Amino acid sequence: MCDRVLVRSALRGGGSRILVALSLLSLAACGGGGGSSGSGTGSSGSSGSGSSGGSGSSSSYTVSGTITGLNNAGLKLQDYSGGETLAVSAGATSYQFTQSVPSGTDVQVKVTAQPSLQTCAAGASNFSGPISANITTDTFSCTTLTASVSTLAGSSAGNTDGTGTTAEFDGPIGVAVDSSGALYVADSTNNEIRKIVCTGSTASTCTVTTLAGLGPTQGGDTNGPGTSATFNYPTGVAVDSSGNLYVADFYNNQIRKIVCTGSTASTCTVSTFAGSGAKGNLDGVGTAAEFDEPSGVAVDSSGNVYVADYGNNEIRKITPAGDVTTLAGSGAAGNSNGSGTSATFNGPAGVAVDSSGNVYVADFNNSEIRMINASDVVSTLAGSGTAGNQDGMGTAAEFDGPNDVAVDSAGNVYVADSKNNEIRLVAPTGLVSTLAGTGTAGNLNGSASAAEFDSPSGVAVSVSGSTAGNVYVGDLSNNQIRQIVP
Repeated sequence: MCDRVLVRSALRGGGSRILVALSLLSLAACGGGGGSSGSGTGSSGSSGSGSSGGSGSSSSYTVSGTITGLNNAGLKLQDYSGGETLAVSAGATSYQFTQSVPSGTDVQVKVTAQPSLQTCAAGASNFSGPISANITTDTFSCTTLTASVSTLAGSSAGNTDGTGTTAEFDGPIGVAVDSSGALYVADSTNNEIRKIVCTGSTASTCTVTTLAGLGPTQGGDTNGPGTSATFNYPTGVAVDSSGNLYVADFYNNQIRKIVCTGSTASTCTVSTFAGSGAKGNLDGVGTAAEFDEPSGVAVDSSGNVYVADYGNNEIRKITPAGDVTTLAGSGAAGNSNGSGTSATFNGPAGVAVDSSGNVYVADFNNSEIRMINASDVVSTLAGSGTAGNQDGMGTAAEFDGPNDVAVDSAGNVYVADSKNNEIRLVAPTGLVSTLAGTGTAGNLNGSASAAEFDSPSGVAVSVSGSTAGNVYVGDLSNNQIRQIVP
């Protein structure tokens, strides 16, 4: 009797999480794919026709089926007998694996990646067992996920700590979330960095405190304790794996660092990580480097900090030692792809980095989402270069003033599409869809398709813990932090 190995894999895609059980037949224990008595181990992964091992049957068969309701890209199916993975296009109603399966091989088809904003599951008629004829009965049904929008914190413009909607912000832009689900906000006009800790999913469970900064009339570049440090229009914030914060201090032309030993301003220390304070464009170490209105920041697992250097039209990189270099961008405004500094941007405002080292850029004035791969090659992930509001594939889609980006562990990119008053989603395939927002400026919670934002300018996505998949928005003109829960 052949052994079965049960493998459980938690898969995440399109904001949903599924648990898939993969059943693999151990062909080596059986001596071949066709039940032969030959000495070979068989070829459960072979394609085309021919012997499946030893002196067994030479027949081989195809595996295909139907799909209903698939609207978005990203669905992948795998035939575990042959090991072939098949990417299925959006709108497809059927599929067929190109790899034939030898007679007698145990066959089972499973989902290995879900499409964006959808979840697909096998139907009851799916075939499972030794193959002895062409399979055409495997079915998968896809449903569109729903999402809800709510306000976590903030009400009218002001500068008050407190619970949920009793707290006040003034122009919140950058948003970051740590591994425990705590949120950090670059409260631009208040010249402060705020923290939100929630014990539940509603505003009444969230507490807002000020970690650093002295308020709207106290702009400056003073370092020291959070209770006396000053900023000048902070627009971006990122948090590393140790809980250290990095701030894009826009008008100070600096990247600031905040290290906290507790949860109050008195336990936090602010320093200048990089930038002299003078507006310029100079690589170097620490305060010897120069920036021009840095707008967004991101940090990778190694502690490297990436900066959307808005005024210089560049993406800069800072090592943990403070060494600043230009990762991409010539310094001139433009819209050309290429390698490193041969590429051009036009007002890059937001930046994110994934676990593979790919950097994503909200190219504000080009209305595009650009990508810099691990080899520093710049390409356009999505957006036509013309301001508009159109979902679609890659460069057929349109944005209008994308101000920030975030990326989840499945490679989905979330975009704060500020002038369209929407949060957009770019799947790994490049397919762009609208996650939340009607396109009309307003302040309405509820179903994501009916919700309204007003100049959403910052976005973050939780990738761990009970909040994994939740998207957080710095809703600038509403002076609120909003939450999108799939």
